[in-house]
Amino acid sequence: MNVGTVQTVATLQMAVVGCDYITNLGLAQLLNRAEYIHVLASVPSLAALKSVMETSTVDLVLIDAGIPLMDLMHICRELAAAGTSPTVVVMGDLPFEVTESLIFAGVSAILHNGLVAEDIPTALRMAHRGGAVLVNKGSRLALMERSNSYDIGNRVRFDGLNTRERAVALGVAEGKSNGQLASELHVSEATVKLLVSNVMGKLRVSNRVQIAVVVTKARLI
Repeated sequence: MNVGTVQTVATLQMAVVGCDYITNLGLAQLLNRAEYIHVLASVPSLAALKSVMETSTVDLVLIDAGIPLMDLMHICRELAAAGTSPTVVVMGDLPFEVTESLIFAGVSAILHNGLVAEDIPTALRMAHRGGAVLVNKGSRLALMERSNSYDIGNRVRFDGLNTRERAVALGVAEGKSNGQLASELHVSEATVKLLVSNVMGKLRVSNRVQIAVVVTKARLI
């Protein structure tokens, strides 16, 4: 008798903060229908979020960019500083300067308002897994045009990577997942994870979005 292999998808335990825009889109219902996402709570503030995190494991926090900017930055920094910080994703169109500040405050991805609603659950799962960087076109262009010449400091750091680490850094900046990089480099996903960790250490950054920023500023993509 042949026995089939059943592949299960781990459920993401998610909390939503500041949900005006998200509620208007009906995303709460959409997310609840996604089999691999469980919305633990929708809360208005960091204090309320901390209460949820005290009693439940939160894998991912989705924050509405419509909340006051000072509150948004404070929440992102506090979550990044937490001992077991969840993946933080911000949803909404933001100026480039804010986008860049959020990235270096520990945000893993920014989902722009033009993203098709049905794609959002998949985008959230990709962000949690360390996949594509999702920001609006304006922010990407601003990042690439920030200066007329490349940032020599970032270029020097990139040049300090070995050949395989450079390939990984470029792949991450292009939004490739660990699985895609493993296939392209003919290595295991565990090896890719180790290489990504090495790249973060050498570039002195703490997440994949920051790798993309360094690579872009070095004028490598």
